Amino acid sequence: MSQPSQSGISHRTAVLIVATAASIWGLGFPITRIALNDGMSVGVLMAMRFIVAGVLMAIIVRAKHIPIRRRGVVDGIWLGVVLATLFWLQTDGMRFTSTAKSGFITGLYVLFTPLIAVAIGQRVKLTSLLGAVVATYGLYLLVQSPGSTGALGGIFGRMNRGDVETLACALLCAVHIVLMGNFARKSDAWLLASSQVITCGIISVGVAFVGSIGAGAAQAAAGLSNWHAVLATLYLALFSTVFAFWAQATAQTRLGPTEAAILFSLEPVVAALLSVFWLKEPMSARQAFGGGLIVFAMIVAEALPHMFRAITVPDTRP
Repeated sequence: MSQPSQSGISHRTAVLIVATAASIWGLGFPITRIALNDGMSVGVLMAMRFIVAGVLMAIIVRAKHIPIRRRGVVDGIWLGVVLATLFWLQTDGMRFTSTAKSGFITGLYVLFTPLIAVAIGQRVKLTSLLGAVVATYGLYLLVQSPGSTGALGGIFGRMNRGDVETLACALLCAVHIVLMGNFARKSDAWLLASSQVITCGIISVGVAFVGSIGAGAAQAAAGLSNWHAVLATLYLALFSTVFAFWAQATAQTRLGPTEAAILFSLEPVVAALLSVFWLKEPMSARQAFGGGLIVFAMIVAEALPHMFRAITVPDTRP
């Protein structure tokens, strides 16, 4: 039986890699907004992003002479199905909600991750439950808009289609993180990352073009005629996809799913700051406070136990 490949990186390097990937994903929110505003449809953007990234990653796998093992390909296909679904939900959701709200709601995967872990047999911490309560109130404040009521009332009545799609995306992000943490220890990082990206690209092309080939081609041509949209797509393909998914697959050999989720909480912070100061999107003080509560909930749920453990367990090393 073949042994899984090891990344050979230190824990500190893994932390730096994931933090960088989270920041790149945070920048991806306003970049996606730019692409959508400049003529790219959701389907064409997804298809072009993941096909370009998939081809490049396949070339890298080939150039590095990485063995194509069945486990890595099969695991990558499963991850790719989850990935395609969550990115479609997130990208389509951005047509109906603000960039900052999309970032904060997506960031709820930090809280969903340990709950998903519980579903597969792990124990839940009290801090995770407390964080979930705080984040729910933060979400309630975040999705409110002046004069919004809604048939269901409360938080669900105030959520628009984009908010609901993004919330579903966050849940699938947590599933993806847990699965990645398990699969990354069994397969080469490049093979695992490329398999899921190629799978996501194939699914995206199928959904975007099958049944509306003419419309899909016309939308692709319109998007490619705008250089802002082209640059945005290239950023999403090269950085948010090729680098970030290689980084995740590599670093999670040294990080647990919950620890990775804490670092990924940088993503909504970066997205919110850029949406307000770069895209000039409005955000009320109440919404900003709600987003801040979500980030605080992430820290309460995951970082606080580690901090107390470091304080209460003395360092006995010489």
